[in-house]
Amino acid sequence: MRNYAKPPRTERARSAGFTTLEVVVAIAVVLIMSSIAVPQFMSMMHASKLRGAVSDFASIVQVQRLRAVDDDRYYSSYVVPAGTNRPQEAFVDIYPQNNNGTSGSGGATINPNDPAVVVSLEVLRRPAANAPATGALQAQVLPANSPVAMRDGGAPGTPVTFGPRGLPCAPTGVIGGTVCDSLGGATAYWIFFQDNITQNWGAVTVTPAGRIRRWIFNNAAAGGGWRSY
Repeated sequence: MRNYAKPPRTERARSAGFTTLEVVVAIAVVLIMSSIAVPQFMSMMHASKLRGAVSDFASIVQVQRLRAVDDDRYYSSYVVPAGTNRPQEAFVDIYPQNNNGTSGSGGATINPNDPAVVVSLEVLRRPAANAPATGALQAQVLPANSPVAMRDGGAPGTPVTFGPRGLPCAPTGVIGGTVCDSLGGATAYWIFFQDNITQNWGAVTVTPAGRIRRWIFNNAAAGGGWRSY
């Protein structure tokens, strides 16, 4: 029968755990990895919120366009700031539907039947006048020397509006009511959003033909910084 000698006590203790140096090195590696990963994760999270807000508003505008055609009416869409016990929301102002052709509350209130989505409080609607490189964005939306002016869909009085033919339009008062169709001529819209933490920008545009596009601004990108996604 073989007799296996036990290793000395000091050798067993050394092989059973980690040295102080090994623990310190492991902690240092974890800290370095965290210092790299956490900022990248936070940046991705903020970018996701901005893209999500832009995409949600673009989806609302698409719903608005389809409903305008189906109902043979014109509808506008709005972003309503958060209030007491109420999140920030984007919605299509459909109800009530009046006999003179007008619809909704003018963006004042959201009817329970209005299509709506919640918009992150981190992302705010901003005036077109404050947005960066708007000339470069317009060049990607409209042909060169186009006579059509981009309307700020986030400004009071000029919400993004679609008429019964599925084209963007500007409501025009006439005898007996209000119309929103070819009477006002070709119309295009843009509406801008900004992340209030990263200060990054996004936008939704609508061409005179009714094409809805989403945009993110990047100073380092080509084409004036605006990139469609």
